[in-house]
Amino acid sequence: ALRAGPASAEDLTIVFQTTGDGGAETSTSYYSSEKMRTGDAQSETIVEYGAGRITTIDHKKKEYSEITLAEMEAAMKAAQAKMEEANAQMANMPPAVREKMEQMMGGAVGAVTVTKGGTRQVAGYACQDYTIAMGQAMTSKVCATTALQFPAPNVDYRRFASLGGSAAAMANNPMFKGMEKLAEEMKKIEGFTIADSMSMKMMGKSIESSKEATEIKKGPIPASAFDVATIAKGYKKVPHPVTKLK
Repeated sequence: ALRAGPASAEDLTIVFQTTGDGGAETSTSYYSSEKMRTGDAQSETIVEYGAGRITTIDHKKKEYSEITLAEMEAAMKAAQAKMEEANAQMANMPPAVREKMEQMMGGAVGAVTVTKGGTRQVAGYACQDYTIAMGQAMTSKVCATTALQFPAPNVDYRRFASLGGSAAAMANNPMFKGMEKLAEEMKKIEGFTIADSMSMKMMGKSIESSKEATEIKKGPIPASAFDVATIAKGYKKVPHPVTKLK
C-alpha cells in the first residue's frame, strides 16, 4: 500500500531480506515512473503501468507469461464466481461436514480489520506498523513510511499489487471472497510499505513469509532492469497461471 507522491518523485531501488519456505534470501525491487519489477531468485513480476501488462517470470522452470490487468481481473472474477457456487453447495452440507471442509480450506472468512500499531526504523526510515486480519485465514503485518514517494503518482499501485503472483493461491482459498473488503481496508494504510510479513492457512497447511528492506536507493533505473527479453533470455513463453482459474 502507498500514497501517491508528486510527479517529481525519484525512482526507487529497494533491497529486501526475505524469508519463507525456501529459507532466507536477498531480493531487489525496482520502482520507476513507468514500470516496476518485484520478486526474487525463484520468480519475478514486471508491471508496465501504461499498457497494463503484467509479465510473470519463473526462473526455476525457465518460463515466462504475459497477461493484461483487465484479463487478470476477469479471471479472478470468474474464479470468485466458482468459489461462491462452491460455498452455496457447502451451505447444504451437514454442519459437521461443512465445518471440517472449512478447516481444510483455511477457515471461514471473517471480518477484515486493519489495526494501527507502533512505529519503528527500517533501512533508515521511520515507518508505521499495521496489522491486517482476515478472519482466521490470514494475518498480515506491514510497516509503511510516508518519507518515500511512489515514482508514478497517477498509478493505482494497489490495483496492481493486489493481483500479483499470489493470485492463484488467493483464488484457491476461501479468504478470496473477502479480497474486495481487504482492498477497501488497506486504504487506511498511509505510505510506502518497506516491511511486511504474512501468515496464511490454506488446505490444512500454514504458510509464513516475511520481507524487510535493508537498503533503499533513490535515482534513475537503467532500462535493462525491466527488459523481459534479457531477464528471461532463452525461457519458454507459456499461458499465464491465472488463466487456469477460469
